Amino acid sequence: MSFGSSLCEGERAPFELSVTTATLSVILLVVTVPGNILICWAIVKDPNKELRSSFNYLVLNLAIADLITGVITEPSFVVFHVREALRYEVMNRVGIVHVPYFITCTASMLSIAALATERYLTVTSTYRRTYSRSRAVWTSVGIWMFSIAASFIYFATGFYTFVFVFANTTVIATLVIITFAYIRIYQSLHTHIEHGETTRGDRMMERRLKYEKKATRSFIFVLFVFICCNVSSCVMIYVILFCDVCACDVIHWLRDFQFLMALVNCSANQFLYAWRMPSFTRAFKVLLTVKGARVGSGQLSPITDRTHSGTESISVQHKVKSSVV
Repeated sequence: MSFGSSLCEGERAPFELSVTTATLSVILLVVTVPGNILICWAIVKDPNKELRSSFNYLVLNLAIADLITGVITEPSFVVFHVREALRYEVMNRVGIVHVPYFITCTASMLSIAALATERYLTVTSTYRRTYSRSRAVWTSVGIWMFSIAASFIYFATGFYTFVFVFANTTVIATLVIITFAYIRIYQSLHTHIEHGETTRGDRMMERRLKYEKKATRSFIFVLFVFICCNVSSCVMIYVILFCDVCACDVIHWLRDFQFLMALVNCSANQFLYAWRMPSFTRAFKVLLTVKGARVGSGQLSPITDRTHSGTESISVQHKVKSSVV
């Protein structure tokens, strides 16, 4: 086997693999679509008037990319592998599956990189720096333009060359960006705590230490999920391309699972960047309560938002809280 050749394309995938991939794609579809629809709905409606920020616009862009994955890419995987299991001819349709996958996965990863960059610029600045909403919108537009243009190179290079380039550019670049950003964010938070130790009381220090630990856990979890899903996918790509002794069944299993691991990351993003944020959960509760009120009584019941009864100072503490995503 040599790099760039049509590895095992003349061999049919095992029946159990086709069924497994189709089943897992259905599960990922069920997880991905409803959650990301709710995230988009929450940001557009913004019932509590607290989601219109540059960071959340980038979250919206990530949710749109993952939603398209759930609406187009994952159903195409289901159809493709069901047809494969039933022994229909599918190889002439493979581009229809691959191109949407690369477009949405590229947009999703670049959105993650943009989110890490936004947090880095906000938290590590020595003065009140703003990443404007208009800049977030233009960043999102640029992400989609690049993702679409780059993915159509697939038709010129073929699957194996393109997936190799994809693994060594988009995936590695995103990993480097989020690792660098989160390390610098952690260092900035730790520096603020050390400086505050001599100027603040024990109670304030306890709160800051709590925020630092929460931020650290969040950063580690985001990196852990990204590495487990996308770096493991890259490893599978290298094995597929450079393993000269691997049987075709092994190649087929690795090929399907390197796709599935990236799709798992798309399904997990909603829980990493939106569902765990209090502002989003408050918006979800309002939206779902309003929907329930319309169905149950035919009219809207009054909803009082009591989440802003306290006051928060615009300080390092606010920066730490805003970085815990």
